[in-house]
Amino acid sequence: MQGPSYEELAALVAVQARVIDELRAETAELRTGVAGLKRRLGMDSTNSRPPSSDGLEKKATRSQRERSKERRPGRAGRSLQPVTEPDRVERVEPAECAACSSPLSSAVEEGFRAVQVFDIPLIEREVTEVRLLRRCCWCGVVTCGQALPGISGPACYGPNLRAFVTLPAAEGQISTERTAKLTAGLLDVEVSCGFVDRCLSRLGAPLDRFEAKLKQALRRSQVLGADESPISLAGERGYAYTVRATGLTWYRAADNRGHAALDGFGILPGYDGVLIRDDSVGYHKYDSHLAGVQLCCAYLLRDLQGVIDNAPDQERAAWARAAQRILCETGKRVEQAHAAGHTTLHESEHARIEKEFLNVARCGISVNPHSGGKKPTARQLAERLVDRSHPVLRITRDFTPGLTWTNNASEQAPRDIKAKMNVRGCRRGPTGARRYLRIRSYLTTARAHGLTALHAIHALTGTPWLPTAAA
Repeated sequence: MQGPSYEELAALVAVQARVIDELRAETAELRTGVAGLKRRLGMDSTNSRPPSSDGLEKKATRSQRERSKERRPGRAGRSLQPVTEPDRVERVEPAECAACSSPLSSAVEEGFRAVQVFDIPLIEREVTEVRLLRRCCWCGVVTCGQALPGISGPACYGPNLRAFVTLPAAEGQISTERTAKLTAGLLDVEVSCGFVDRCLSRLGAPLDRFEAKLKQALRRSQVLGADESPISLAGERGYAYTVRATGLTWYRAADNRGHAALDGFGILPGYDGVLIRDDSVGYHKYDSHLAGVQLCCAYLLRDLQGVIDNAPDQERAAWARAAQRILCETGKRVEQAHAAGHTTLHESEHARIEKEFLNVARCGISVNPHSGGKKPTARQLAERLVDRSHPVLRITRDFTPGLTWTNNASEQAPRDIKAKMNVRGCRRGPTGARRYLRIRSYLTTARAHGLTALHAIHALTGTPWLPTAAA
């Protein structure tokens, strides 16, 4: 039996070669897709930007007890300390001798051992009847006394109770219904959910002047930090924005993450200080009139960790580890220079840091080649670090007070706000979110200037407290 001819074999080999090339291309595409899926599955709050929700399957971390035993260097500890002048002194006499049980009523006093107890008095409801007296003038006109602001009707709740109800509703992670139940349980005063909501409306109504003054103070600050975080607005995706300076915090919600929201807020347009932010394109249009930009290095550290976690081999992860090391060492070196009273790093040290950083970023480009199609995430990050090295390393040459190498303060500010909005009964539409965030702005900023939240709420019955400058 005669076998296939040479031409037939050559044609078969050509067909097989084409099939092999197609399978190779398909395999490469599938590998890229699998790598992308693995990367997405591996993303959590340690290696994604912005920090994602970890979901139900969280990575094992140290317990809160373990973390509480450690204190970050430089952070002051906090413990209960005795005061010099106690409000009240109680004497406790020994009943009898500890050795022979003899009575000690007439024994000589030999000093004392003091133990100070910090407590609050038992809160009890108090009903005050305000009698608005009427007086008849010689002209025959009867004039009635005027009630204080907030007092009306045959019966009403007083300012202290309204402030107590407002505080957990505005700052606690509980709904209006649970606020009403908490008030009944602690104070033995039954209030309705409608009353709780009216307390919030009453608190938010007079804050127009405060908000205008706060924005003015922020625009005068040398350094601002800005950040946005996704939230739910009436079941739809929205964003909680934070703009802060030392002692000043402003919150607002919007349904978009772009120029329309940022321009409408009226803070960043025309601002000429230094802005600490992430590299979101929504902020780029303001760079031209800023004194400078400091990119948040905490974001970059998470991005680099994502490259390390998803690198196919150690060689492709090495550059990201080196970049993390340089950023962390730079942050520590700048903090040490601040503590020593320096106004900048030496030019030679700045040049050395910049050279090492650029070399490492360029290495990241070389080990992540790109021949076409979508660029690998690692290469995109490496190219961005090269292009944006100046705002990444601004802290090495700019020691403006308040300028830090991370935007953690702005990023962490809305965390409890997001938790509040996820509590059942606390979901808000744009109008409710705006009212809630204005109240949070007021209470957070007032607290940073030494006012307690209750005193700040009381102030709104007359003239609202107003910020004058950064604390």
